[in-house]
Amino acid sequence: MATPTFKQVYDQLEEEHHDLMLLVEKVRGLHSTVGLTPLLDRLHTSLIKHFSHEQFPGGLYERMGAHGPRYHEELKILVQDHCVILSAVRALLERSRGAVRNDEAALLDNLAEVLTHLHDHEQREHALADKLMARSE
Repeated sequence: MATPTFKQVYDQLEEEHHDLMLLVEKVRGLHSTVGLTPLLDRLHTSLIKHFSHEQFPGGLYERMGAHGPRYHEELKILVQDHCVILSAVRALLERSRGAVRNDEAALLDNLAEVLTHLHDHEQREHALADKLMARSE
């Protein structure tokens, strides 16, 4: 079996990205903590799966890293983002399980910050992947 190309790996992740962003929009659409816990649980599980597909051998990050050391710092930051985002979503999930009324506003504010970080991360990741794919064509 042939090793997938950079574009094939990127395209394979496209559906995951789409599904993940739909889930993020559901979470972002909540204006209270009612129904938040199961969505955060799904988000956390989806992020673990998605980030592992990007980082594991043969994944997107390996393909991007093969373009040379000048991109390694950007990749290092993207990997750090994965750790920070996963930890933050896990912490929000635990907080949502024990949420009390006086913590609801702070929890939702923190959630908005994490979702913004995730969005920014995805934008930077796609920009780097698009730049590297253009170089390899």
